[in-house]
Amino acid sequence: MKKTMKNRLLTLLLALALLGSLLAGCSGSTDKAITIKIGSQGYAEVEILAEIFKAVVEAKTDHNVEHVRSLGSAMAGFQSTKSNDLQAFTGFTGTFFLGLLEQTMTEENRDPRTVYKITRDLMDEQHDMYCAEPWGYNNTYGIAVARQWAEENDVSTQSDMAAFAPEMKLAVDQTWLNYPGQGYNEYVATYGFEYKEVIPMDLGLIYQAYANDEVDAVNCYTTDGQLVAMDLVVLEDDKNFNPPYNGILVLRNDIVTQYPEVKAVVDAFAGQIDTATMQELNRQVSVDKEDPAAVAQRFARDKGWLDA
Repeated sequence: MKKTMKNRLLTLLLALALLGSLLAGCSGSTDKAITIKIGSQGYAEVEILAEIFKAVVEAKTDHNVEHVRSLGSAMAGFQSTKSNDLQAFTGFTGTFFLGLLEQTMTEENRDPRTVYKITRDLMDEQHDMYCAEPWGYNNTYGIAVARQWAEENDVSTQSDMAAFAPEMKLAVDQTWLNYPGQGYNEYVATYGFEYKEVIPMDLGLIYQAYANDEVDAVNCYTTDGQLVAMDLVVLEDDKNFNPPYNGILVLRNDIVTQYPEVKAVVDAFAGQIDTATMQELNRQVSVDKEDPAAVAQRFARDKGWLDA
C-alpha cells in the first residue's frame, strides 16, 4: 500500500515537472530563431528588395530568411502570406489600393501618403497584415525621352510634350494602351494631346525599338534599369495622371508582433531607396546581368545595414 502511494506520488511529481518544462518552453518560444519566407513576383526589382530584407534580417537578428521567387503577382504573394505559406512579400501601394482593397482614385487620394495610409489601415483591419513604410520610390507608368533631347528642347514634364508629341512616334506597352481607366486614351484626355503614332508592343521590345531608332519616345516603368543604361529621362507626371505605386514590404501581423526585431529592420528601410536609386539597382541586374542577391548585399553593406 505504501509503495503504491509512493509510486503514485512520484509519478505525479514527474508529470508536474514535465508540464512545467513544457510551459516554460512555450512562454519562451518567441525568443527562438525562426525561418521567415518572403515571396517576390519574379523580376529584378522585387528580387533585389527581397534579398535586401534577407541580408539585413539575417545580419541584425538570429532569424533565417528564405526567398521564394517567381510568384507571378503580388496577389499570389498576398494569398500565400494569408495562408502562412509565406510570412512576408513584396508589393506596391497602388496594387493593393486599387485591386485588393477596391478603392477608387479621386483628386484627394492621389497623394502618395494618403494612398499608403489607407492601404496600411485596411490591410491591418481586413487581412491582419502589416504594411511597412514605403521604400521611397515610385514605380508606375511613365513617358521617357532622350535626356539630351529633353535638355535641348527644355522639356521636363509631360505637359511640355504638347508642342512635340504630334510629330513623334511613341512605343507603348500593349497592356497600357487599353488599360481600364488608366490607359493611353485616358492619358490623352488628361493631357490634351496625342502622339503622331502609337506603336503597341511587348514591354521587353520597347527599348530595342528605341535603340533601333524606330520610335522617338517610350512608355516605361519609372524604375526601369534601361533608362539609366540608355540615358533616358522620365518626364514628370505634372497632372498626376498615374496613381502612386510605392514599393512596400508586407508582413503578417503575428510576425511583427512576436518578433519586434524584424519590425525594426523593415521600419528602418523607410524612404531609403528613391526612384533614381531603384533605376540604378535595376540596371545592375537587368542590363549588367548581376545576381540580385549580390546587388542587394552590396547596397545593404554600403548603407551600413550589415554592420554588427
